[in-house]
Amino acid sequence: MGAFLWKDLLARSDLAGLQKNQLGVIDENRWCLFCNVYSHRLLATGSDDDEYCNENDFHPAKIAIKLRDILYRLYWTEPLLFSSLERANANTGADLVAFRRASLMCATTKAWNALYERWCRKPFCAEDAWYFPRGGAVSVNGGNPSIIHNVASTSPAVVSMDDDGDDSDMDEDLPSTSSSNAIQQGKEEEMLAKSFRDPKMARLLTSVPQAVPFDERVAMFQSLIASDKSLHSSDSLELPSRNHIRIERADLYHQAYTKLNHLGSALRNKIQITFINHQGLEEAGIDGGGVFKEFMDDLVKEAFSPEMHYFSVAPGVETLKVNVYNKTMINRRQEILAEFEFLGRILGKACYESILIEPQFSIPFLKKLLGKQNSVFDLRAFDPEFYRHLTQLKKHPNIEDMGLTFEIHSCVDGRGNFLGQERSVELCPGGSSVQVTKDNCIHYVHLIAHHRLNAEGSLETQAFLKGFQDIIPAAWVRLFSAVELQKLLSGDSSVLGIDVKGLREVMVYSAGYHISESVWKFRDSFFFQVFN
Repeated sequence: MGAFLWKDLLARSDLAGLQKNQLGVIDENRWCLFCNVYSHRLLATGSDDDEYCNENDFHPAKIAIKLRDILYRLYWTEPLLFSSLERANANTGADLVAFRRASLMCATTKAWNALYERWCRKPFCAEDAWYFPRGGAVSVNGGNPSIIHNVASTSPAVVSMDDDGDDSDMDEDLPSTSSSNAIQQGKEEEMLAKSFRDPKMARLLTSVPQAVPFDERVAMFQSLIASDKSLHSSDSLELPSRNHIRIERADLYHQAYTKLNHLGSALRNKIQITFINHQGLEEAGIDGGGVFKEFMDDLVKEAFSPEMHYFSVAPGVETLKVNVYNKTMINRRQEILAEFEFLGRILGKACYESILIEPQFSIPFLKKLLGKQNSVFDLRAFDPEFYRHLTQLKKHPNIEDMGLTFEIHSCVDGRGNFLGQERSVELCPGGSSVQVTKDNCIHYVHLIAHHRLNAEGSLETQAFLKGFQDIIPAAWVRLFSAVELQKLLSGDSSVLGIDVKGLREVMVYSAGYHISESVWKFRDSFFFQVFN
């Protein structure tokens, strides 16, 4: 069905008119139908991404570019205003066009975002294929996105995919989620939207952030943090501007937990660290930022080490996931959840202060930090071997003979509650008496993946997320995909070595030294020769 509609759209003579901003009513209806069918196909398609990307006539790269061109007009060159919908009347043709454009906007956004999720798992086109054309000035102009705080834009409101509208068709086109989560996410993204002077840019970032290059979104994120820091500067009357903490190196993690966790969101303020060495003596020096960074490096390494049992290494991918089989959780559940909150605050503080960390987290865990649900496709990045065996069940010729039922052996129930020991857990009501057959195998696979990725470790992840959001608002990190979020936290692992030229360009000389001095020129040249 999707392939047929796609070929029909390509064959239509007025497709060229579509590319010239002449969106006719018939085209809008056809594109809307195609996007809805295609979104369903992306969700219902099996997990064989390799086969999916080899469809030459129906290649996702071609579809992504076409959908991008449509969204560029709907979001940027011809943005849809709320005022058009508020005055809508079914008796006038102009208002019908506005509603059709709104439906097209929702359907195309949903399809494009679903396609981008596939691309994040297995790229099928160049990254810049997702960017809106530069001619439309979709740019932050050198990293200055005009951040504002606590000031609602006075420009005409534009339709956002996350605004709570009265149009039921629009709501039906959004990804399914609980009403409470949808309302909370809507409030968070409204806060993000109000942080930008340009309502079009705000709408763009809350709905299709991948349309803006990663580097520019990082610049926006850093501008948001810089603006937030200015609100908590030394002239703040509500919060102290700096906390001075003494930490014993021999007991770094537990002392950090005791002395910092109670600060909550006040951890955004400056922290001065004084180390106490193993002999009990105070280490000399004034913390101008370097000692705090050393403290954060050591704290992150210890806190996220598998030896602490909060996180374990995911098999086959060597990334960190929540350790749901931690035996220490049995008798101290509330303490464990409080410590996960602390771990979230520590990670948030590192991100807030632009301190890169070493730990690499699993993609499913990062997606939960972004407020997203994981699907069976994300199981590959969690446990490749388990993913391979699970997806092969769909091809098993005699799956009924395996004696499988809708159950899973786990130490966590369907709501994430810790059971104390591993036992049989039903994946659905009465699952222990429901046999897995060819007809219900796909449903079984999805339920297994949901339990492993979303139910197990959910309470710990929620606690971690609560602590993280004390420092970094949820909407800020939604500027990025899961892979991009890891880059933001740990840097780009694909970049090897040191950029000596870049380092030299940003070098700042102080304490009376200047590069123009002949002696310092020699030392400067020798210093960078060593790096080279």
